Amino acid sequence: MTDRRATPAATELRRFRVKFAGTCVLCGALLREGAEGLYHPKTKTIRCLACPAGPTKFEAGHFDVGTPGASALGEYMRRKDMRETETRERWGNRLGGLVLTIFRPPQATRAWGDGARGEEEVAAAVGVPGVITLNDRRVPGTRGNIDHLVVSPAGLFIVDAKNYHGIIRIRHGRASFGDEERLYIGRRDCSHLADNMTWQIRAVQYVLASVGAPYPVTPVLCFLSVRWPLNSPDWFRGVRLEGPRSLRKLVMGMPTIDPSVIVRLAGTLATALPPK
Repeated sequence: MTDRRATPAATELRRFRVKFAGTCVLCGALLREGAEGLYHPKTKTIRCLACPAGPTKFEAGHFDVGTPGASALGEYMRRKDMRETETRERWGNRLGGLVLTIFRPPQATRAWGDGARGEEEVAAAVGVPGVITLNDRRVPGTRGNIDHLVVSPAGLFIVDAKNYHGIIRIRHGRASFGDEERLYIGRRDCSHLADNMTWQIRAVQYVLASVGAPYPVTPVLCFLSVRWPLNSPDWFRGVRLEGPRSLRKLVMGMPTIDPSVIVRLAGTLATALPPK
Protein backbone atom coordinates (compact mmCIF):
# COMPACT_ATOMS: atom_id res chain seq x y z
CA MET A 1 0.00 0.00 0.00
CA THR A 2 2.67 2.42 -1.04
CA ASP A 3 0.18 5.14 -2.02
CA ARG A 4 -3.07 5.16 -0.08
CA ARG A 5 -4.60 7.60 -2.59
CA ALA A 6 -4.03 5.26 -5.51
CA THR A 7 -7.29 4.38 -7.24
CA PRO A 8 -8.48 2.06 -9.99
CA ALA A 9 -8.75 3.27 -13.56
CA ALA A 10 -11.32 6.04 -13.97
CA THR A 11 -13.55 3.73 -16.02
CA GLU A 12 -13.86 1.41 -12.99
CA LEU A 13 -15.17 4.14 -10.70
CA ARG A 14 -18.61 5.73 -10.83
CA ARG A 15 -19.33 9.12 -9.40
CA PHE A 16 -22.56 8.98 -7.40
CA ARG A 17 -24.53 10.50 -4.56
CA VAL A 18 -24.46 8.36 -1.43
CA LYS A 19 -27.85 6.82 -0.58
CA PHE A 20 -26.74 5.18 2.66
CA ALA A 21 -23.95 6.42 4.91
CA GLY A 22 -20.72 4.46 4.50
CA THR A 23 -16.97 4.53 5.04
CA CYS A 24 -14.28 5.51 2.54
CA VAL A 25 -12.20 2.44 1.78
CA LEU A 26 -9.05 4.58 1.44
CA CYS A 27 -9.08 6.83 4.50
CA GLY A 28 -11.92 5.67 6.75
CA ALA A 29 -13.82 8.96 6.57
CA LEU A 30 -17.60 8.81 6.95
CA LEU A 31 -19.55 9.55 3.77
CA ARG A 32 -22.98 10.70 4.88
CA GLU A 33 -26.22 10.20 3.01
CA GLY A 34 -26.44 12.71 0.15
CA ALA A 35 -22.67 13.29 -0.10
CA GLU A 36 -20.89 12.84 -3.43
CA GLY A 37 -18.42 10.02 -3.71
CA LEU A 38 -16.97 7.33 -5.97
CA TYR A 39 -18.28 3.77 -6.22
CA HIS A 40 -16.25 0.71 -7.27
CA PRO A 41 -18.74 -1.94 -8.52
CA LYS A 42 -16.43 -4.97 -8.47
CA THR A 43 -15.63 -4.64 -4.76
CA LYS A 44 -18.84 -2.76 -3.84
CA THR A 45 -16.78 -0.12 -2.01
CA ILE A 46 -17.04 3.66 -1.85
CA ARG A 47 -14.42 6.37 -1.48
CA CYS A 48 -14.08 10.12 -1.10
CA LEU A 49 -13.78 12.34 -4.15
CA ALA A 50 -10.55 13.53 -2.50
CA CYS A 51 -9.35 11.96 0.74
CA PRO A 52 -8.64 14.40 3.61
CA ALA A 53 -5.02 15.28 4.28
CA GLY A 54 -3.33 14.11 7.47
CA PRO A 55 -3.64 10.89 9.49
CA THR A 56 -6.50 8.59 8.53
CA LYS A 57 -9.01 7.01 10.86
CA PHE A 58 -7.48 3.70 9.92
CA GLU A 59 -4.12 4.82 11.29
CA ALA A 60 -5.85 5.50 14.59
CA GLY A 61 -7.17 1.95 14.60
CA HIS A 62 -10.81 2.99 14.08
CA PHE A 63 -12.14 -0.12 12.37
CA ASP A 64 -13.94 -3.30 13.42
CA VAL A 65 -11.72 -6.40 13.59
CA GLY A 66 -14.74 -8.64 14.16
CA THR A 67 -15.30 -11.53 16.57
CA PRO A 68 -13.73 -14.92 15.79
CA GLY A 69 -16.36 -17.60 15.20
CA ALA A 70 -19.29 -15.19 15.56
CA SER A 71 -21.33 -16.40 12.60
CA ALA A 72 -20.57 -20.09 13.30
CA LEU A 73 -21.62 -19.66 16.93
CA GLY A 74 -24.76 -17.85 15.81
CA GLU A 75 -25.71 -20.74 13.52
CA TYR A 76 -24.99 -23.25 16.28
CA MET A 77 -27.25 -21.39 18.72
CA ARG A 78 -30.00 -21.06 16.09
CA ARG A 79 -29.99 -24.81 15.45
CA LYS A 80 -29.73 -25.64 19.15
CA ASP A 81 -32.65 -23.37 20.06
CA MET A 82 -34.77 -24.72 17.20
CA ARG A 83 -34.13 -28.30 18.31
CA GLU A 84 -35.00 -27.46 21.91
CA THR A 85 -38.22 -25.73 20.89
CA GLU A 86 -39.33 -28.58 18.62
CA THR A 87 -38.49 -31.22 21.25
CA ARG A 88 -40.40 -29.48 24.04
CA GLU A 89 -43.39 -28.87 21.76
CA ARG A 90 -43.48 -32.57 20.87
CA TRP A 91 -42.79 -34.13 24.27
CA GLY A 92 -43.78 -31.42 26.70
CA ASN A 93 -41.56 -29.30 28.87
CA ARG A 94 -40.59 -31.94 31.45
CA LEU A 95 -40.15 -35.00 29.21
CA GLY A 96 -38.67 -32.84 26.46
CA GLY A 97 -36.04 -31.57 28.88
CA LEU A 98 -35.12 -35.17 29.71
CA VAL A 99 -34.81 -36.04 26.02
CA LEU A 100 -32.53 -33.05 25.45
CA THR A 101 -30.36 -34.12 28.39
CA ILE A 102 -29.99 -37.73 27.27
CA PHE A 103 -29.51 -37.25 23.53
CA ARG A 104 -26.76 -35.08 22.10
CA PRO A 105 -27.49 -32.59 19.32
CA PRO A 106 -26.95 -33.94 15.77
CA GLN A 107 -23.42 -33.89 14.39
CA ALA A 108 -24.43 -31.21 11.87
CA THR A 109 -25.32 -28.94 14.80
CA ARG A 110 -22.27 -29.79 16.91
CA ALA A 111 -20.01 -29.05 13.93
CA TRP A 112 -21.01 -25.38 14.03
CA GLY A 113 -20.07 -25.14 17.71
CA ASP A 114 -16.76 -26.90 17.05
CA GLY A 115 -16.12 -24.51 14.16
CA ALA A 116 -16.69 -21.48 16.36
CA ARG A 117 -14.25 -22.78 19.00
CA GLY A 118 -11.72 -23.54 16.29
CA GLU A 119 -11.85 -20.00 14.94
CA GLU A 120 -11.33 -18.66 18.47
CA GLU A 121 -8.25 -20.87 18.82
CA VAL A 122 -6.79 -19.67 15.53
CA ALA A 123 -7.37 -16.02 16.44
CA ALA A 124 -5.60 -16.59 19.77
CA ALA A 125 -2.65 -18.25 18.00
CA VAL A 126 -1.98 -15.22 15.79
CA GLY A 127 -2.82 -12.64 18.45
CA VAL A 128 0.70 -11.24 18.76
CA PRO A 129 2.00 -7.64 18.73
CA GLY A 130 2.40 -6.17 15.27
CA VAL A 131 -0.19 -8.51 13.72
CA ILE A 132 -3.78 -7.49 12.97
CA THR A 133 -6.38 -10.22 12.50
CA LEU A 134 -9.74 -9.48 10.92
CA ASN A 135 -12.22 -12.15 11.93
CA ASP A 136 -15.38 -13.58 10.36
CA ARG A 137 -15.47 -11.29 7.32
CA ARG A 138 -18.38 -10.98 4.94
CA VAL A 139 -17.73 -10.80 1.19
CA PRO A 140 -20.35 -8.48 -0.34
CA GLY A 141 -22.34 -10.16 -3.09
CA THR A 142 -21.82 -13.67 -1.66
CA ARG A 143 -23.27 -15.74 1.17
CA GLY A 144 -19.86 -16.92 2.31
CA ASN A 145 -17.40 -15.61 4.86
CA ILE A 146 -13.66 -15.52 5.44
CA ASP A 147 -12.69 -16.94 8.83
CA HIS A 148 -9.58 -14.79 9.29
CA LEU A 149 -7.63 -12.18 7.36
CA VAL A 150 -4.20 -11.80 8.95
CA VAL A 151 -2.15 -8.70 8.14
CA SER A 152 1.40 -8.99 9.46
CA PRO A 153 4.91 -7.80 8.58
CA ALA A 154 5.40 -11.20 6.92
CA GLY A 155 2.49 -10.64 4.53
CA LEU A 156 -1.22 -11.08 4.03
CA PHE A 157 -2.83 -14.42 4.91
CA ILE A 158 -6.34 -15.77 4.38
CA VAL A 159 -6.88 -18.43 7.03
CA ASP A 160 -9.65 -21.03 6.95
CA ALA A 161 -9.91 -22.86 10.29
CA LYS A 162 -10.84 -26.57 10.20
CA ASN A 163 -11.51 -28.69 13.28
CA TYR A 164 -10.87 -32.11 11.72
CA HIS A 165 -9.42 -35.28 13.27
CA GLY A 166 -7.06 -37.87 11.79
CA ILE A 167 -3.66 -38.11 10.10
CA ILE A 168 -3.06 -35.54 7.36
CA ARG A 169 -1.44 -36.78 4.19
CA ILE A 170 -1.43 -36.37 0.43
CA ARG A 171 -1.90 -39.40 -1.77
CA HIS A 172 -2.76 -40.20 -5.36
CA GLY A 173 -6.44 -40.38 -6.16
CA ARG A 174 -8.36 -43.41 -7.28
CA ALA A 175 -8.92 -44.30 -10.91
CA SER A 176 -11.85 -41.87 -11.17
CA PHE A 177 -9.47 -39.01 -10.38
CA GLY A 178 -6.64 -40.20 -12.58
CA ASP A 179 -3.18 -39.73 -11.08
CA GLU A 180 -4.08 -36.46 -9.39
CA GLU A 181 -2.94 -35.84 -5.81
CA ARG A 182 -5.64 -35.70 -3.12
CA LEU A 183 -5.59 -34.29 0.40
CA TYR A 184 -6.79 -36.69 3.10
CA ILE A 185 -7.54 -36.23 6.79
CA GLY A 186 -7.86 -39.75 8.13
CA ARG A 187 -10.07 -41.51 5.59
CA ARG A 188 -11.82 -38.33 4.46
CA ASP A 189 -10.96 -36.78 1.11
CA CYS A 190 -10.59 -33.06 1.90
CA SER A 191 -9.20 -31.90 -1.44
CA HIS A 192 -12.17 -29.59 -1.94
CA LEU A 193 -11.11 -27.46 1.05
CA ALA A 194 -8.22 -26.01 -0.95
CA ASP A 195 -10.39 -25.44 -4.02
CA ASN A 196 -13.00 -23.64 -1.90
CA MET A 197 -10.46 -20.94 -1.01
CA THR A 198 -10.28 -19.70 -4.60
CA TRP A 199 -13.19 -17.27 -4.27
CA GLN A 200 -11.80 -15.93 -0.99
CA ILE A 201 -8.43 -15.22 -2.59
CA ARG A 202 -10.10 -13.51 -5.54
CA ALA A 203 -12.24 -11.29 -3.29
CA VAL A 204 -9.21 -10.06 -1.33
CA GLN A 205 -7.13 -9.53 -4.47
CA TYR A 206 -9.91 -7.42 -6.02
CA VAL A 207 -9.89 -5.12 -2.98
CA LEU A 208 -6.11 -4.80 -2.95
CA ALA A 209 -5.96 -4.06 -6.68
CA SER A 210 -8.74 -1.47 -6.40
CA VAL A 211 -6.69 0.63 -3.95
CA GLY A 212 -3.35 0.20 -5.70
CA ALA A 213 -1.95 -2.25 -3.16
CA PRO A 214 -1.30 -5.49 -5.08
CA TYR A 215 0.37 -7.38 -2.24
CA PRO A 216 0.55 -11.16 -2.62
CA VAL A 217 -1.97 -13.16 -0.61
CA THR A 218 -1.18 -16.54 0.97
CA PRO A 219 -4.14 -18.89 1.56
CA VAL A 220 -3.88 -21.16 4.60
CA LEU A 221 -5.87 -24.14 5.81
CA CYS A 222 -5.31 -24.30 9.57
CA PHE A 223 -6.13 -27.74 10.99
CA LEU A 224 -6.66 -27.77 14.74
CA SER A 225 -6.84 -31.43 15.72
CA VAL A 226 -5.07 -33.41 13.00
CA ARG A 227 -2.01 -35.58 13.52
CA TRP A 228 1.04 -34.53 11.53
CA PRO A 229 3.38 -37.32 10.33
CA LEU A 230 7.13 -36.72 10.07
CA ASN A 231 6.85 -36.13 6.33
CA SER A 232 3.68 -34.04 6.61
CA PRO A 233 2.89 -31.82 3.60
CA ASP A 234 3.37 -28.04 3.69
CA TRP A 235 1.33 -27.15 0.57
CA PHE A 236 -1.59 -28.51 -1.39
CA ARG A 237 -2.77 -26.90 -4.64
CA GLY A 238 -1.18 -23.58 -3.74
CA VAL A 239 -2.60 -23.53 -0.18
CA ARG A 240 -0.46 -23.68 2.95
CA LEU A 241 -1.28 -26.47 5.44
CA GLU A 242 -0.66 -25.42 9.03
CA GLY A 243 -1.58 -26.02 12.64
CA PRO A 244 -2.02 -23.18 15.18
CA ARG A 245 1.63 -23.23 16.27
CA SER A 246 3.11 -23.33 12.79
CA LEU A 247 0.62 -20.67 11.65
CA ARG A 248 1.94 -18.37 14.35
CA LYS A 249 5.49 -18.89 13.05
CA LEU A 250 4.33 -18.30 9.48
CA VAL A 251 2.77 -14.89 10.16
CA MET A 252 5.81 -13.89 12.23
CA GLY A 253 8.25 -14.77 9.44
CA MET A 254 10.53 -12.63 7.29
CA PRO A 255 9.10 -9.07 7.07
CA THR A 256 7.81 -8.03 3.65
CA ILE A 257 5.38 -5.23 4.60
CA ASP A 258 6.44 -2.00 6.27
CA PRO A 259 4.88 -1.73 9.76
CA SER A 260 3.60 1.76 8.91
CA VAL A 261 1.42 0.23 6.18
CA ILE A 262 -0.11 -2.63 8.18
CA VAL A 263 -2.78 -0.63 10.03
CA ARG A 264 -3.92 1.26 6.93
CA LEU A 265 -4.02 -1.95 4.90
CA ALA A 266 -6.03 -3.70 7.61
CA GLY A 267 -8.41 -0.73 7.78
CA THR A 268 -9.05 -0.87 4.05
CA LEU A 269 -9.73 -4.62 4.15
CA ALA A 270 -11.92 -4.25 7.25
CA THR A 271 -14.06 -1.69 5.40
CA ALA A 272 -14.32 -3.59 2.12
CA LEU A 273 -14.92 -6.93 3.86
CA PRO A 274 -16.99 -6.06 6.96
CA PRO A 275 -17.79 -8.40 9.86
CA LYS A 276 -20.54 -10.86 9.05
